[in-house]
Amino acid sequence: MIYTITLNPALDHFLDVGRLRVDDANRVRSECLYAGGKGIDVSRAIRRLGGDSMALGFIGGHNGRLMVEMLKAEGVTTYFTPIAQETRRDIVICTADGATQTMLNSRGPLITAAEWKEFLGHLGLLELRDAYVVVGGSLPRGVPADAYYQIVQLVQGRGARAVLDADGACFKAGLKAKPFAIKPNVNELRRLTGRALRAEREIVRVASEVNRKGVSVVLVSRGRHGLLVVSREGSCRAVPPPVRVKSTVGAGDSTVAGFVLRHAGGGGLEECVRFATAAGTAATLAPGNQLCRLADVERLAPKVKVESLGTARAPKRSRRKSRA
Repeated sequence: MIYTITLNPALDHFLDVGRLRVDDANRVRSECLYAGGKGIDVSRAIRRLGGDSMALGFIGGHNGRLMVEMLKAEGVTTYFTPIAQETRRDIVICTADGATQTMLNSRGPLITAAEWKEFLGHLGLLELRDAYVVVGGSLPRGVPADAYYQIVQLVQGRGARAVLDADGACFKAGLKAKPFAIKPNVNELRRLTGRALRAEREIVRVASEVNRKGVSVVLVSRGRHGLLVVSREGSCRAVPPPVRVKSTVGAGDSTVAGFVLRHAGGGGLEECVRFATAAGTAATLAPGNQLCRLADVERLAPKVKVESLGTARAPKRSRRKSRA
């Protein structure tokens, strides 16, 4: 079974304005609503890829009810913890042909201590042995700063494999619980390590360090350059074919969905990475937050180049000659 957790979901409101004029009136050409948030997007993508999952997290108010109805219509099973305050609504302003995307992210609800305790209780009722639990996104106000650490500890302590996709302090806290896999992009890895990471070998070296500390699979997404992967099975580079990008929203979540779905099905490293890269690339072909489409993934997967990487070596220390 695959579970996804989104503690701070959002009803995403996409607006197509053609060209955005600041400090002026803008005419909206089209608009649409999607249930959003990292875990929720992973569940939606898994469904589009022919798999099943259950979406968990906090949900409240009119926005929350609308999101549950939308997910149900897409065939996504949910087990949300109800909260008193309203689920946030985010605004995404898209210009012609996806040239720019301006995101206005709402602050979101305040979660009470009782609601957090209830969520952990819901999590403890699930059958977690041999399950995959995808955890990601920002933390809502009110939950503990080490929320992801607590979640990863809980689910892996009961036999699940946790996959963490987050940023900043909550990502760093969750890493201490040694999740099975993580999927940062390069900027998130830079913020985690405080290093510039300009060259591929530097990224691989850092990913190898994280791997040696107990994270079995480290997937680093690099946009159109694909994935760099370091795992106990080996390390590789996956590069997708060039495509015409319409939207990058949800590409990372589609990547996670593709990897987890294939890995849960018993796929080897190369198969999982190839499918994940194709899923992330396929998501960029669809406008808004429509995520990947199975037909696109199946068409792109054979065109993904997967190359084995050598073990990252620690830099040699220079030796200074003593002066007589």
